[in-house]
Amino acid sequence: MGRLEQRQRQRWPRRQFWPLTETAPAPAPTLAPTATAPAPSPTPTTVALSVITNVVASAVTATAPSAATQPITPAVNANTAACPQEPDLDVAGYPDLKAKMGCALEAAKFDPVGINEFGPGPNFDRFMLWLSNELKIYVLLPDKHWQAYDDTWHEGDATFTCNPLQGEPKSPPLPRRGFNKIWCTVPKLPETMGTIVVEERQCQHSVMQRFARGRLLACYEDATIRYIRLLDDGTWDTELTR
Repeated sequence: MGRLEQRQRQRWPRRQFWPLTETAPAPAPTLAPTATAPAPSPTPTTVALSVITNVVASAVTATAPSAATQPITPAVNANTAACPQEPDLDVAGYPDLKAKMGCALEAAKFDPVGINEFGPGPNFDRFMLWLSNELKIYVLLPDKHWQAYDDTWHEGDATFTCNPLQGEPKSPPLPRRGFNKIWCTVPKLPETMGTIVVEERQCQHSVMQRFARGRLLACYEDATIRYIRLLDDGTWDTELTR
């Protein structure tokens, strides 16, 4: 072997190779079948009623809004709340209209109204009213209650149904026509109402409007307006403005 070959062998030693031996995989162990225990049935859990009550109470407390977070509903002011019907301009001048009468419920009416004061003046505290659209006479008593009667007087009937004062009947002091008939036929009404010092007449301009508490009449005469409230509770009052 030449020197060159010796050097090469020293530099690159010969590799050794081992024959590959095919190793069979180890067989998987055979497990003997074992009996599987059945899963235990769920055992009902008994929860004390007090615990449920506490949980429910806690949930309600957690979800219920506190008073501080609840929306605040503003109070309705009776003087500023909107009404479905506006009061007519001819009755709008009545002092504290909305506070005293509430909301208007229907449009105003302008039918003729007859009026007669009874008793001593000038601060009259009893009246009779004739409402042409109803054909009724309203007697406003001095105890501040009112009563309504059908007007059964017709043109051609006697002007004076009675004359308890004797002498020649005249007005004043006697009421006349329909007012006189009511005055004469309702028991004790002459004693309650007294006589008149001013003759009956129609309002120069009359306005009647229904409100939540009753009706309001405005009777215009010359430079005055007499407001009369006919309330649904059977009472009345009046106010004269100039």
